[in-house]
Amino acid sequence: MFGKYGLVLKNASYLTLFEVMRMVMPFIALPYLFRVVGEERYGTVVFAQAIAALFTLFINFGLDISAVREVSIHRNNPQRLNRIFSSVILIKSTLAIIVSLVLALMIRLIPALGAISTLLTFAFLSCLSDIWLPVWYYQGRENMKVLTIVRFTSIAFYTCAIFLFIRRAEDYPLIALLQSLGLILSAAISCGYIFLHDRIRLCLPPMSQLRRTFLDSIPFFASRASLAVNTYMAKIMSGIYLTGAEVAAFDVAQKVINGALVPIQMLNQALYPNLSRSRDQAMLPSLLRVVGLLIAGITVVFFTLADPIVRILSHGELTEAASLLRLLCLFLFCSGFSVFFGTSVLVAFGRQRPFNVSVICSTAALLLCYLVMIYFHLSSIYLYALALIVAEIVVLSYRAFFARRYGLI
Repeated sequence: MFGKYGLVLKNASYLTLFEVMRMVMPFIALPYLFRVVGEERYGTVVFAQAIAALFTLFINFGLDISAVREVSIHRNNPQRLNRIFSSVILIKSTLAIIVSLVLALMIRLIPALGAISTLLTFAFLSCLSDIWLPVWYYQGRENMKVLTIVRFTSIAFYTCAIFLFIRRAEDYPLIALLQSLGLILSAAISCGYIFLHDRIRLCLPPMSQLRRTFLDSIPFFASRASLAVNTYMAKIMSGIYLTGAEVAAFDVAQKVINGALVPIQMLNQALYPNLSRSRDQAMLPSLLRVVGLLIAGITVVFFTLADPIVRILSHGELTEAASLLRLLCLFLFCSGFSVFFGTSVLVAFGRQRPFNVSVICSTAALLLCYLVMIYFHLSSIYLYALALIVAEIVVLSYRAFFARRYGLI
């Protein structure tokens, strides 16, 4: 078992380490940030970053999924890799120009956004890293070691810079700037390695290659758009209707849940390129049992330790986040299984349509919940959390149904 899937386990380990660092190191600075800038200003930063994240979605445009498969298939063909890499970079760069113009127009026309224009600009700089940080390339090559080292450098830079440059409450816009600079640093280093070590060369791809790369990403964009709405709309809604402190509480609880999901997400990211090539269906039942035990264990741990986790991370400022974290443990349980049924089962075995439709259906359910709340003037971070749980149950039910229908599980 280990001999056959040794590469998968190795990459899963690197991916897990990578994500743990990405989650844990910013948590080191979180109590300090709450003490210096306060929960209200920190909540404003989270609000701006959530808006920037939605723009990032359009830059990635599903390419971070579709390109993985292309790189995995043509990993031993340097000429094809050059064209694939160049196509993705060119498409993302074009989309980034369009998106930046849209953001500039929104800042000019919407007073609420104009009031935090500097903060939004700093947060939007992180989008540059999404052009040049080729996580998809390393996944396709099944070589996550280099990316892990690079991102450690980036996150260490951000964490150390927080303590060096955030000294007063008025420094809060620098939180977004420092995070963006750290991401840009990791993008520059990782691309440098690809050019020097893998000898990838930028070229002008033929129009047919650009067209195919763009069209292949469209179905994944739909699912990614829905996923981004599911992830960030609660923060945006909280920023519009609630206080900055409540946005901060939701952000802390969601960050913890995202950290809890890291092991299963990384296992799936490592499995995806391998299963895409091998189509080893016999592996899926045993993987489902392992995933189930892992999810159950993680859910129990975080539900039990919700109070001390929140107390440590928020410097005792956001006790409300503990109850929210316990509620979101139900989201954690469902999300773990839905991730497995999505990439490792449906997409890896060529069933992209139910994968994409499931996320779109969940977003429809989520938006319906939001519309009901708006219509009846209901605003609460607990209601926003319940809406996320409903959306995740829809995803899980849809994917499990089709995995069973196609005889994959």
